[in-house]
Amino acid sequence: MLSYIIVGEVLFWVLLMGGLAVRYLLGGRVVSSLMLVATPVVDIVIIVLTYLDLAGHSPADFSHGLAAFYVGFSVVFGPDIIRGLDRRFTRRYSKQSGVRTTSAPQRSSLADWYRCLFASGITLALLLVGIVVAGLSDSFWLIYWLIVVVFTAVTWAALGPVRESLRKRRRRRSTHSETSPTQGECRRDHGPSNKPRGHG
Repeated sequence: MLSYIIVGEVLFWVLLMGGLAVRYLLGGRVVSSLMLVATPVVDIVIIVLTYLDLAGHSPADFSHGLAAFYVGFSVVFGPDIIRGLDRRFTRRYSKQSGVRTTSAPQRSSLADWYRCLFASGITLALLLVGIVVAGLSDSFWLIYWLIVVVFTAVTWAALGPVRESLRKRRRRRSTHSETSPTQGECRRDHGPSNKPRGHG
């Protein structure tokens, strides 16, 4: 099963880089579009082969769970990889083709984490289907990958939006402490005047 994943990953990059090369170097937009559209088919083939292997009454191993994890996150984050490389090719050959380049969209860490949750949800669904196909008694590694998916989402949150939120709080506190007057300054500004009063 691991060999299927490796072949699928290699095929994904062959289709991606080949499709972009055909589009920008050879001008074959139709062939390029077909090659880029074929990249998700690789994920479908991998997960189908995974289920067929599990249906053959063989216990689930590490690679079956890895296949589900790979497909789940590839479905969500794969299009970003394609768009990012497409922008690079466009900038590289924009002078020849006259195509205007666009900057990459800026996402917050919270938005990225939501995408991670979406990918995790797809992965969990694929793993649960695998457990149904293989049977609970033969699904130790699929259950293991269920835990990995949950841990991935929690870790992503801790390193992403949670850490960013804590940084913003510290910045606000430091900014507030720098701009607010000290206690001594408040006393000098608002305390009673020590100047002697005149007589008369």
